[in-house]
Amino acid sequence: MKETIKTKISKIYILYILLRFIRNLVIDYPKWILFKIAKNWVILNRISMRLRPWLWKVTGVNIQGKVNIGYDVYYDVNCSNLIFIEDRVWITTRVLLLCHKRDLSNYYIGDDINKMPYSFGKIVLKKGCHIGMGTILMPGVTVGEGAIVGAGSVVTKDIPDWSIAVGNPAKVIKQIPRSNE
Repeated sequence: MKETIKTKISKIYILYILLRFIRNLVIDYPKWILFKIAKNWVILNRISMRLRPWLWKVTGVNIQGKVNIGYDVYYDVNCSNLIFIEDRVWITTRVLLLCHKRDLSNYYIGDDINKMPYSFGKIVLKKGCHIGMGTILMPGVTVGEGAIVGAGSVVTKDIPDWSIAVGNPAKVIKQIPRSNE
């Protein structure tokens, strides 16, 4: 009796492993290949500025309108559906868009950090915003319309429309004024 249960469980487990392998081969692996091409190929900008955003769309990023994405930009490929980019956004080189982080609300002395669950959040880049080189965008942030985030900043909270934010963590240092014309 125990032997038949063990053989059934082992067959189910083997089937599970096989199905997971097929899923990774068909769904996840092609997304990672496209991500690597979109991230690393400098020649993409020489071919067309529209090619890199198109590859991002294929991997699941929600892009509306024309956007510019620099070289070597990382994003959560498995959570790409949580990234929303509107028209005329400029993401410069080496930016990191994170849609997940460890939830440390129940982390205590002696706990294993690797067993802590993840929390997820959307990243929204509103129309016409500019993200400076080396910036890190944490989960759950919105960068407002026309806002500028300075190079090397770490965005942990929302940035309002038409403002300039810099630092770690990013803080608004200036509101962009209306034109006198």
